[in-house]
Amino acid sequence: MGYEDRFILADDYLTHVDAVITGLPDDFIRSRYLGFLAISAVTAYELAIKDIIYRFSDQKHRALGELARSRFDRLNGQIKLSDLRTRHIVSFGQKYRDRFDRELKGAEDASLAARTGSVKSSYGNLITWRHNFVHEGEWPNTATYGDLRTAYDHGKELIRCIDRAMQR
Repeated sequence: MGYEDRFILADDYLTHVDAVITGLPDDFIRSRYLGFLAISAVTAYELAIKDIIYRFSDQKHRALGELARSRFDRLNGQIKLSDLRTRHIVSFGQKYRDRFDRELKGAEDASLAARTGSVKSSYGNLITWRHNFVHEGEWPNTATYGDLRTAYDHGKELIRCIDRAMQR
């Protein structure tokens, strides 16, 4: 299974919610939908990141693949951009972090030029929204369904940057 397959469940959930969200009269119920979507999105990110790291490690050496599985098995909740850059990607070598930084800069520049927003900020926002919903049961009053959708798509692009950087 490729890492992109991890997005299918969240994509399907978003497609379902597209038809439902505008008809919800209750702000509380709408916020629950958004929170559950954020959980699905971040879970897909975590699984995709692990898939990329495992594939990369397996291609390098079977023993490295086993080591990566033991180290990254419990990656959950540790996928902020700072974690990715300073703890996870760089552990395979500075050149991979440098590649990731270049890929991310390209994605960020393209996104800003297209006026769709910041890939980095969107990804960080979604991680924060998910954390607050899971641990405090709250969804931010200012974050809309459109914001969540944009953040999710930007986050997928950030994951693709990881994939492009983690090539042998």
